Amino acid sequence: MSWQAVILALRELSHERLSALCFILAVISVLLPLLVLFGLKFGLVATLAQRLIEDPRSREIIGVGSGRYDMAWFENVEGWGEVGFVMPNTRAISASINMLRNPGNGNRLRGVQMFPSGPGDPLLPPDMKDSLSTLVSGASGNGIILSYLAARRLEAGQGDRLTGYLQRIRGDRRERVKLELTVLAVAPESANPNEVAFVSLPFLEATEDYRDGFSVPDRNWPGENRPTENRIYPRYRLYASSIYTVSALRDRLVGAGLNVRTRAAEIESLQSLDRNLSRIFWMLAGVGTLGFVLSLAANLVSNVDRKRRHLSLIRLVGMPRSALAFFPVSQAAVIAFLGSTLSFAFFLMIASTLNGFFAGSLRPGEAICRLLPAHYAFAFAGTLFTAVAASSLAAVRTARVDPSEGIRDA
Repeated sequence: MSWQAVILALRELSHERLSALCFILAVISVLLPLLVLFGLKFGLVATLAQRLIEDPRSREIIGVGSGRYDMAWFENVEGWGEVGFVMPNTRAISASINMLRNPGNGNRLRGVQMFPSGPGDPLLPPDMKDSLSTLVSGASGNGIILSYLAARRLEAGQGDRLTGYLQRIRGDRRERVKLELTVLAVAPESANPNEVAFVSLPFLEATEDYRDGFSVPDRNWPGENRPTENRIYPRYRLYASSIYTVSALRDRLVGAGLNVRTRAAEIESLQSLDRNLSRIFWMLAGVGTLGFVLSLAANLVSNVDRKRRHLSLIRLVGMPRSALAFFPVSQAAVIAFLGSTLSFAFFLMIASTLNGFFAGSLRPGEAICRLLPAHYAFAFAGTLFTAVAASSLAAVRTARVDPSEGIRDA
């Protein structure tokens, strides 16, 4: 008999279209602003977070000043869970090539900064893994990876041969050595906006030794014998495993007595924005839902009282109490379904308009206002549950209708 009560309820809802339309508009008036607010919150925060995640410099830990780090220190730090990449680095003054020249066209660059690199370098994309492997595995280490700007000004590409020069002053003589270098790859512009070259750590160590006046036997560079003690590095390249571990890694380094600079404040501001927007959303959602529940419940109860005589006649012809209770519940479910569907349609139009306003500042795949399929499912389920819950009081009052009421009023 329950399905008969549902059919009667739907027919009654169809008969009183104006009342049903008011109920549906009430759902839209509550749900649509919440969808837009959450869509803006999710789209804005997700876009900002994605930009921070995609920018490896957001995870960079920059050491302030010079330090003294041996290889044991780097091996220890590499094992920290917050660390995504760590690499020793030499003094800044020695981490450059005095001149880089393209013999094919004569283009040249002076003072090209060098960065030690290797597999897992966050500045370089994953598709350059083979080039990085070649960079660190070369016996002589004559391969380099150019930044986009350096490659453009040299008019050099992958596989091109370049000539580099290193200079030093030893005693009262100015000396220099010539380097035959091979471009293994060209880094994307996002990796570094300046004229730089990514090289292997042994190559960078060799250039530092040469500038310090030491010989480099592997490259036949003359000079004094280098002391045999372990090498001490004054700098490092260090990146957290994610933007969410930057603060923890910073605190750990500061606790070890190091002075560092990070973008943790920017990341924490984003997290604070996410938390505050979430609080605002749930406050408004709570107020709106409460108002919707009270309004729908009052209207459904009023509808039951208004049709009490008709419901008693239905009971009189044999409809059980439990089945008749589905009368307001089924109406609430239909109202929730139609209201949610129309709200989703309106939201898609509004979101498309908002994203169009900000199209000029958005990257491909980004949106200032958007929702995931899971969000739509959650919104629909929440609306349906709320509507059914609001109809529970009306369902109880419907079940209490006595068949004799229809006889007395006949």
